[in-house]
Amino acid sequence: MLKDEIIDFFKNVMPLNQLSHETLEEMIDDISMEYYPKGEKILLQDGPPSEFLGVIKKGGVKVYQTSETDEEVVVDLRSEGEHFGMLSLLSGDRSRNNVIAIEDTICYQIPKNTVLGVLQKNPEVNDYFLKSFFVNLLDKTYEETRKAYTGGTTGEQLLFSTKVKDIVRTEPKTILPDISIQQAALEMATHKISSLVVVDSAGLPLGMVTDRDFREKVVAEARDVANPVKAIMNTPLITIDSEENCFEALLRMIRNRIHHILVLEGEKLKGMLTNHDFMLFQGSSPTILVKEIGQIKTIEELRDTAPKFYKAVSSLLRHGARPHNITGLITELMEKISNTVVDIFTEENGDPPVPYTLFFFGGGGRHELTLSFKVKMGVVYQDVISPELKRQVDTYFKLLAETLNSSMLACDLTGAEQCIKTENIQGASTWQKQFKRWGTGAGTGRDTGFFDMRAIRGEHDRVNTLRQYLINRAAHSRGLMEALAADTLQKKPPLGFFKDFVVEKGGEHKNKLNLYERGIKPLVGCARIYGLEKGVMRHSTLGRLHELSSRHGFKVAEDMIQAFGYLNALLIHSQLHQAEEGGLPGNFINPDSLTSFERKTLKESFQLTARLYEDIEGNYWSGKVLP
Repeated sequence: MLKDEIIDFFKNVMPLNQLSHETLEEMIDDISMEYYPKGEKILLQDGPPSEFLGVIKKGGVKVYQTSETDEEVVVDLRSEGEHFGMLSLLSGDRSRNNVIAIEDTICYQIPKNTVLGVLQKNPEVNDYFLKSFFVNLLDKTYEETRKAYTGGTTGEQLLFSTKVKDIVRTEPKTILPDISIQQAALEMATHKISSLVVVDSAGLPLGMVTDRDFREKVVAEARDVANPVKAIMNTPLITIDSEENCFEALLRMIRNRIHHILVLEGEKLKGMLTNHDFMLFQGSSPTILVKEIGQIKTIEELRDTAPKFYKAVSSLLRHGARPHNITGLITELMEKISNTVVDIFTEENGDPPVPYTLFFFGGGGRHELTLSFKVKMGVVYQDVISPELKRQVDTYFKLLAETLNSSMLACDLTGAEQCIKTENIQGASTWQKQFKRWGTGAGTGRDTGFFDMRAIRGEHDRVNTLRQYLINRAAHSRGLMEALAADTLQKKPPLGFFKDFVVEKGGEHKNKLNLYERGIKPLVGCARIYGLEKGVMRHSTLGRLHELSSRHGFKVAEDMIQAFGYLNALLIHSQLHQAEEGGLPGNFINPDSLTSFERKTLKESFQLTARLYEDIEGNYWSGKVLP
């Protein structure tokens, strides 16, 4: 009975699941089982090579390298059903990584001679390991990782300097859309793969099918396997052009919560990138952090994520990431953390009494969060009529908000502010009534960030419908546009009569200015006003400005793009410096700490905003509109 259980376990372990039942029976005669308590080192970097292939039955390990300055560079985290030690076993010269148990771990150990015999007799398994652990490439990565701490090129720099086409290695298996579901399943079984890319007769990708689709769309629904495979394929595909840089591919994978992305050359399929491809040449990968966040099971564990979160972001910033790269990544990771908190909450408190959508608005909605992590969230839930159900809804979402607020606060991810307020949790019809009241009067509770609202969990249409309603209202309401203009113009650029900077006169931030509130936010507001005038639907400030420039001939858009990029770069670098000195990153900077060139560029950015304000004020006579 025990032998059958072990065989069943290995039938779910790649690539050993490609072995025949008889081969597995022979193999497990030689294996042993080992227990490693949390914190025990299993393999040592530059130590003796492994004499076994470790396959994790329960628990997890961390694979990492240590630099010459004792910096830890995580290569991967591996859990149940994953293995370690193969590269060391094959090379026979040294262990290239440290392997440590990150929790109490039980492993099957397959002896070296048994592994080599299996590889010799089973070419398909041997090919898998050669592709996954290409020794020469990993050797190069190993040396480059060491150079990262002695002035050499780092993995983070490679993300921005390397094109996708230069690292793509995996060539996906393709099928035509009219092939039957049964034929597609046979293809996957024959090649022992878990996915197929559906292409047309010209080789252009149309969709993808996975083993999960067969379970959920064929078996569970008792679908006729004679139907064409296009009936169950997933669309649209997430793709990247081969000329894009690797960071953009990585960001797209994180944003869409996928582990692979199709690479196109023009419109033709060139290959596929996976998380593992990034691990091969990048030291401190954001994908590592994403994986860590996904494995968190308690709010307490989340506290330890903040330093790693910050390290991943700051590392990219140090090595050439552009401001929109950084703010985009910060936002994606904050979205991942938010969803992890909700997953933990749901596990402890059960499913919600009604369907709902969690959304970001403001900076998070625009993918423009900085290292001060000022995230704003809201909930729109399905309308309820029953008073009893309404009480259940109120109780559930109040507790959810408290959990999100306390969790983010404990992790230093919101400063002292709440990320979700009770008034921002409402039914769909209540939200629409609130937006309908927006106009020229005071006390209407306007927050222009709702024009940037973006769903991060649940049915996206609930949020998209509300946002479209707001944009349509603005397009047909002169009064609302005047009110939005008045709201935008409240924060004046911090320039005095002689064009010197206006700074705080006292208090904690004496002689400093709030670069976000007085510099970045005004530009965001101006871009929103101009975008609403032209019906631009883009969420991000840069997206709005690029569309205003390319489609509407808005001449000042390019100047706004340059100023927006400069102000964000200045703020993020300042926030990084604050954190390095042991503080929490904030939005205030001291102009006296800037170089003369930086001060000059800062003044020019503020003067640009002042001119935009004059234009908007002239268009909307906003001085006559109550805030």
